[in-house]
Amino acid sequence: MKLPNQLMIELKNQKWKFKLNDFRLLPYIAVGNLIFYFNSTTDVNYIFKGYSVLLEVQVTILLLLFLTGKLGKHKRRSS
Repeated sequence: MKLPNQLMIELKNQKWKFKLNDFRLLPYIAVGNLIFYFNSTTDVNYIFKGYSVLLEVQVTILLLLFLTGKLGKHKRRSS
């Protein structure tokens, strides 16, 4: 069994390595925050807000999937 001091030394010696796949959700989170900000600052009917949220989310998911697919194909070709 390791002592707490040894565990702390091991944690300090570890380097954090992030891969590109670790950040796959980052664009979705950013777009979600932008949609939330846009819809919370507008002063319109609740029904219109609901429909606009659904439409914005569907369009951005399709755009992000299309862009990530194109980037993934481009990276595979170049390597």
